[in-house]
Amino acid sequence: MVSYASAMLDELMGRNRNSDPNEKPKDLNWADTEVCKYHLCSFCPHELFTNTRADLGLCNKIHDDELARNYRKSSKFMKMGYEEEFLFYLESLVSEVDRRIKRGHARLALNAAHQAQQLQGITDAQDERIKQLTIKINEAIEKVESLGCEGKVEEAQQLMKQCDQMKEERRLLEEFKTNYAIKPLNLNNSHKEMEVCPICGAFLVVGDAIQRVEEHLQGKQHLGYARVRETIENLRVSKLSC
Repeated sequence: MVSYASAMLDELMGRNRNSDPNEKPKDLNWADTEVCKYHLCSFCPHELFTNTRADLGLCNKIHDDELARNYRKSSKFMKMGYEEEFLFYLESLVSEVDRRIKRGHARLALNAAHQAQQLQGITDAQDERIKQLTIKINEAIEKVESLGCEGKVEEAQQLMKQCDQMKEERRLLEEFKTNYAIKPLNLNNSHKEMEVCPICGAFLVVGDAIQRVEEHLQGKQHLGYARVRETIENLRVSKLSC
């Protein structure tokens, strides 16, 4: 907590805020321990995800663009092991988000399985109802014929109306089964098909409005992880070329 507050004050008032006005500020070198080596390499990941779910907290090291330029111009560039440490840290961040992506896929698969199970329960009940209706319809038709032979026309007509109602119910049930064999049932009106972003692990609505997709792609968390992944690839290529 102290380092966090100190870093915030350094950012607001400068790192020499506690120095005597007449005291000459210390000349920093990029190799000093208080200098952020991630920033020297390219960027500090702690600055990427501020105020997002992936917030890494405030870095308590010094971020100085001039020191970074001096390091990259020096003969020690790429020879201090900073890039290896940077790559290791970035890979750990990606490993963490990849685990979250894997959990997201597992969650969606579980939800889909649960929905399919619910649908199966519904269709099983429908099959049983269709079976019962068919039996009753056949019995009713036989009864109508019998009543007709007995001259009980009014009773036969009344029973025929009931038979037609049962046929309509059966038709609707069979139509329902046919439709949802092709298109899954939406058991919850608020449910939307979801997918997991392969870059940052966020849940997205499949086929969402272009504006919302763009908002996600331009979001701090997505851009942050995209930059981390791109930097990892660049560092690996640099290592191979050395």
